[in-house]
Amino acid sequence: MPGEAAPMPPAAPRLRRQWRHGARSLWRLINTPSDLENSFEAMFALAGPTVFREFAKFAAHPLGRKLLAESPRRDLNALLLDRAALAAMPKGSFADAYLQYLGDQGMGTADYFLEAASLDEKAMRFGWSDDQLWFVKRMANSHDLFHVMGGYDRSILGEVGVVAYTAGQIPLLPLRLLLLYLLTLKPSEPIRWGRYVRDAYRHGRSTPPLACVDYEAVLPLPLDQARARIGAASFEQAHPHGRPAKGKWLRRLEGVLEDA
Repeated sequence: MPGEAAPMPPAAPRLRRQWRHGARSLWRLINTPSDLENSFEAMFALAGPTVFREFAKFAAHPLGRKLLAESPRRDLNALLLDRAALAAMPKGSFADAYLQYLGDQGMGTADYFLEAASLDEKAMRFGWSDDQLWFVKRMANSHDLFHVMGGYDRSILGEVGVVAYTAGQIPLLPLRLLLLYLLTLKPSEPIRWGRYVRDAYRHGRSTPPLACVDYEAVLPLPLDQARARIGAASFEQAHPHGRPAKGKWLRRLEGVLEDA
């Protein structure tokens, strides 16, 4: 009808941080660090609007626009689960380094991460769109990919390093809270410990967004070439002082993870 106001567009979902649930999940993760379910619960409950902001950055990136326009959409997790396809890629490649990092079947494989994450259920609970859910699923195994790209091994020092590296990449509140906790673990070399964590954070911050990497294209490349294409430094470049020695609390935490 003339004179009637145009209908208002639907409001974007207001994704709030679920402080109580997120804090409880983070506390359970600290007490049971091998429990990936608590890791994902803490991550997304405390992430709040970060998922929306990170997806928006991805959708505005040339690669993001390309991948979102593809039909059918790529399934990076299926590729990461296909060990035969990865093993067929050249020795010394990013894919080869990824397989060496994973080692035997078990914790850290693509299907293990997806099962622990329960992302379809979380999409309904947190209000993600189908595109956002696809994006989160694509990045579900980023922990392992970040390990390899950053040069962080599976030792406790590597795990702490990749937490700091990821916190530099993505401003996730739970990662920063976890990082504060890890800084209290009394290493045997406090000065080198703080410098190591700081350098790992700066390493992640100086690396271009790994969410916007065409992994299908770089996995067959030699690891150094993959890093060069992405613009990522090696571990040796980012950590000229090397690794600090592990103190008793770090060794104890490493034992808990190994026994899980």
